[in-house]
Amino acid sequence: MKKFRTLSAIAAAAMAVSMIPVSASAENTTYHAYIGVQSASYSFRNAWYDPSYGQGVTGDDGMVYFDQITGWDGPTAVNKGGVFNDAEITGDGTYTVSVTDFDFGSDESLNLLFISTDIPLDSGVTISDVKVTLDGNTKYTFDEAYLSPDAKDYLEPMCINIWNDDLGKEDGLFGYTMPEDSIELTFTVSGLGAASDDAAAEEDAATEDEAPAEDAAAEETEAAPAEETTTEETTAPKTGNTAAGALLAVMGVAAAAAVVSKRK
Repeated sequence: MKKFRTLSAIAAAAMAVSMIPVSASAENTTYHAYIGVQSASYSFRNAWYDPSYGQGVTGDDGMVYFDQITGWDGPTAVNKGGVFNDAEITGDGTYTVSVTDFDFGSDESLNLLFISTDIPLDSGVTISDVKVTLDGNTKYTFDEAYLSPDAKDYLEPMCINIWNDDLGKEDGLFGYTMPEDSIELTFTVSGLGAASDDAAAEEDAATEDEAPAEDAAAEETEAAPAEETTTEETTAPKTGNTAAGALLAVMGVAAAAAVVSKRK
């Protein structure tokens, strides 16, 4: 009978642990965005996931295509410059991707201009207010992002695509002079929740507004008896220690049950 009571107590504790909520890891997901471009003579930076020229792909000659604008001298790939500003997306907000210090030679137009992201199509995230800025001059803003129908897995807003009917084919949706200094694409992300950097900044600001540690501790001691403080810490553990707290809870109940069993 005593053994049965002990096992029952352990089982009850285990059931209670299984009901403790665990925070979703998706809330801490960080995504990325990159500028993609192709000029009339096919100097390019492709999407990050491109198997031949995407992120992490190195040519036989040691050339890392994704880290430069890659052009051609006949069949030979050549470095056409390019300094990139990629974006780390940590939450809702406005971000910019860009390229400077490039050399498109005598090209007078772009074949492609787009934003390549690793945000899944089914993530529930939306991209809007995509602004095209060339050499410091805003040329066009898409209120709703036009997503590439060819990108099957990720959100990929298109701004120029001469082969796409919806983007106006060769006429395009906006006129421009071939950029010489900079290309920027600014966009707004929603559906991820507050950015972690913003949350950290708010926490730091709140910390600065608090009283010094000694005074705060004294005020807490006067306002809340020790027993009440212990109760709060027991019933509301920090999310990051959920698993450890749950394990301790099981061990504590099991130990208590064992003591009761021995006494009886």
